[in-house]
Formats: sequence, C-alpha cells, structure tokens
Amino acid sequence: MSIQARSIGAARATLAGEVRSEIERMIVEGDLAAGEKLNELVLSTAMGVSRGTVREAIRSLADSGLIDLIANRGAFVHETTLAEVRNLYDLRGAIFAMACSSAASRVAEGDEPRLVRGMDENLDRMREALRDNDTKAYYALNIVFHDMLMTAAGNPKAKTIYDNLVKEMHLFRRRGLSIATNIARSIDEHEVIRAAVSAGEAEAARNAALDHIRSGLGRYMKMLSQDDMAAG
Repeated sequence: MSIQARSIGAARATLAGEVRSEIERMIVEGDLAAGEKLNELVLSTAMGVSRGTVREAIRSLADSGLIDLIANRGAFVHETTLAEVRNLYDLRGAIFAMACSSAASRVAEGDEPRLVRGMDENLDRMREALRDNDTKAYYALNIVFHDMLMTAAGNPKAKTIYDNLVKEMHLFRRRGLSIATNIARSIDEHEVIRAAVSAGEAEAARNAALDHIRSGLGRYMKMLSQDDMAAG
C-alpha cells in the first residue's frame, strides 16, 4: 500500500471515529432515544459526512451495548431490559466497591493527596445543584464524583470496564436522578463514601459504595413501579 493510500485510509478511520463518538454522545445524552432507529441520511446530513462514514461508525458501535443491528431493518438504539438493568447494576456495584476500597487504601498510604479535596469540592457543587434544582448539573457532577474514585483506585483496566458499563446505563440512570428527593439521598450516600475513603477505611468504603449502587437500583425500580401505577 502506498503512503498516499495509507494516509487516505487513516483519514477515513479518524473521521469514522469522530462520527462514532458523536453518535455515542447523542445516545448517552438522550438526543437519540431508546428504540429509535439510526437514520444514516439524517445523521450524515447533520454531520456533513458521507452515509458510508456514518454506516462504518454505526457498525463499530455494534459491540458497545448502545445499539442493536437488526438484519433487514437497520440499527436501533438499544432498549435495556429489566434483567439487563439488574445485571449492569450488579457489575457496576462490584467494580465501584472494589475501586472505593482501593482508593481508601491509597489515601491511607498517602498516594492520593488531592482526592479528598476533590470530593469535597464536588460535594459542595452537588449541594448547590440541589438547591438550584439543576438536575442536569447534578447528573454531570455525579459522574465526575464516581470517576474521581475510579481513577484513584489505580486500576486502569477496571476503570475502562466501568466506563463502558456506565455508557450503557446512562439512559435509565438519568431518570433515577431527575427528582430532588433522589438527588438528596444520593448526596447523603456520597458523603458516607467520602467519609470512609478520606479516613482510609477500605472495608467501610467498599460497603458504602455497594449500598450506594444498590440504592440507585432501588430508586430506579421505584420509578418504574410509579410509572406502571400511573399507566394503570
């Protein structure tokens, strides 16, 4: 293959990667709803790229858990089943609990001098978002809080797996943090995690993290139950 051909191929791959990232963002942020069909023409026009590039990007998302490729029908934003929701929460809880335990141990050993201050600043902004009833800001801060702890665990492989799980969970997790009472409880749980991690108490941090993720599932399940009652 010539240098020119390799350059063209690399450029195409880069462009498809950028389109993939944009489609992924649209799904994660709710611009593309669960069950919605991905329209190649609409997406290519909006992004100013060819339909082939969009098609390539969509295919590359097939193993992400965000879309479903259905023969003779096309690509659709994945609709998560209740069983999948439970499984994702179980996996996320196991990884996050491990990370919080590791982060607490690293704090005790003096390896994460900036983590406690970072959590405190984040929690201050969370409380401010609650006062302002800014659910969008809170959701973003919540992601940052978890991300800080995953990074502080010092386990890049676990963080990569966790990040991929979180992408799949955005569509339904966002609903669970859309009302003030749920946000207030979530902040309380974050403060328990912060206290255990900052004290270097690995087991307490693990338990607090597990409780937080299980409570998150409980909040989501309660919302589903309320939706069913309203529909009935």
